[in-house]
Amino acid sequence: MGFDLGKSETPICTVLIGDNALTMEADRRLMARGVFAQGIRPPSVPPQGARLRATLMATHTAADLDYALVSFQKVGEELALIQGEQ
Repeated sequence: MGFDLGKSETPICTVLIGDNALTMEADRRLMARGVFAQGIRPPSVPPQGARLRATLMATHTAADLDYALVSFQKVGEELALIQGEQ
C-alpha cells in the first residue's frame, strides 16, 4: 500500500506519516470506520515523526485484519498518504 511501517517485528504496528494534522485526521477517519489506530504526535515521538499505532492481537480474526487493511487503504487514498502521492 506504500505506507512506511518501519522495521518493527512486534504486535504494535506503526505507520509513519510525519505530519501532525494528517496523522490525527487519519486517526479520526479510521476510528469512524471502527479501526483503532491511535495517532501519536510530538513530544511523544521526534519532530516530523507523527505516526499511527495499531496493536495486533490473537483475538483478531482474519476478517478483522482484512477489514483494517481495506480501511487503511481507503483512508490513505482519501488523504493522499500513499507513497508516491505525497
